[in-house]
Amino acid sequence: MAEDVAPQEDLTDEGGVRTLHLKVLRKQWQVVAVQVIATLALLWLYLQMGDTFGSCSPQHVDDSGNSLWCPALDHTLTLQGFENMMRGESGDPDWQLPFPDFLTGVGNEGPGRYYVPLLLCGLVAGGWVFLNFQTPQRRRQVYLGVLVGLILFLAGRMLLGWFWGMLYHWDLYWPFSVDPARNHAVTLVYPLTVYSQVFLLAIYFVPVWTGLMGIWGLSRRMIGWSLGTVLVYLGLYALLSFESVMVYFDIGLAPLASQVGSATALGGLVSPEIWPLLLMALLMLIYSESGFASIRHLEYAFRLPESCKKDPEYVNQFDNMLNGHLVHTVGIFFAVALCTMLALKFDDLLLDLVSLFGVSQWSGQVQESLELRLTYGKVISGMLFLIFVAGLRFVVPWQRITGFFETYIPKLALGRD
Repeated sequence: MAEDVAPQEDLTDEGGVRTLHLKVLRKQWQVVAVQVIATLALLWLYLQMGDTFGSCSPQHVDDSGNSLWCPALDHTLTLQGFENMMRGESGDPDWQLPFPDFLTGVGNEGPGRYYVPLLLCGLVAGGWVFLNFQTPQRRRQVYLGVLVGLILFLAGRMLLGWFWGMLYHWDLYWPFSVDPARNHAVTLVYPLTVYSQVFLLAIYFVPVWTGLMGIWGLSRRMIGWSLGTVLVYLGLYALLSFESVMVYFDIGLAPLASQVGSATALGGLVSPEIWPLLLMALLMLIYSESGFASIRHLEYAFRLPESCKKDPEYVNQFDNMLNGHLVHTVGIFFAVALCTMLALKFDDLLLDLVSLFGVSQWSGQVQESLELRLTYGKVISGMLFLIFVAGLRFVVPWQRITGFFETYIPKLALGRD
């Protein structure tokens, strides 16, 4: 979709009236606000994932007490393992990776491991988006220049040294030799190490740079890749950290708590064990909805006939769509978060209801089964809440209530009559 922006040149009418051309809409504050919301949700989501899934189990150590590598969401573990492997292969105890630690986050603790790599992902995504708005000829030139530069950085030094060595010795030989003077392949180690380090960082931060490219480059495919990699990692982590699996296949991941404590976070609405997972789910929903919404609204404006793009009625309608989306983003997701917290506490309500029946064998068994507070018990609590709310439709007119919010709340928020 980004390639279609350039052909649209007429941005305003003669009187300076706003139109629905993409070059104008991409600078409109509502569109930028939706994209900023999606960007912040994506970055917050990745930082929260790193805080929850970015450490190994404390028991995952060797005989000397040193921590071992595990597939946690921490790129510094892999970079340090790669550096230790290269030190052993080279025999140099002072050997270091090409990129300094402040660029990769190695040596930092907590969220500090991710700040600079996230900034680099933003710069790469910004360059990619800017390049996509150039002409096809300019893009081909840039791609060709980058490709040639990468090839020269990889093999240029080796080829120059090899040719100069053959001229100097006046002899034909392969660049691979036991003789150090004729072993020019050793110059490939540094560029290959650089590419390996970049590749490892790119793998760990796939959700970030693909998501940023999708948000600001108006690419559904990139946002889909970002969400897909997040879901795949969460699924694999949940599978490999499951207690029954770790008995036979333990790779050092820190398992999630199988029991849920008392609800003490957010004024007693949710337990500390559930809050990070709930926050990640909400951030993923906000990121997905806002990222796709910006593309959906701009695509709608792009498909309008040229006469409609200059019609003030269509311009006002488009503004109302964006304003309504911003209001619904705040209101609906706040309601979703609140309902989810209430669903997770629905078992406490059931306990209170059971206690009304007094002390009996049946009520005691129900209390014991619910007070286990296992993870699947919370799932059952949420399902019971959904059944309860679904049953209320015979008593509460949900359609009238939702219609009231959809009709009047945006008007109140925007100050319209």
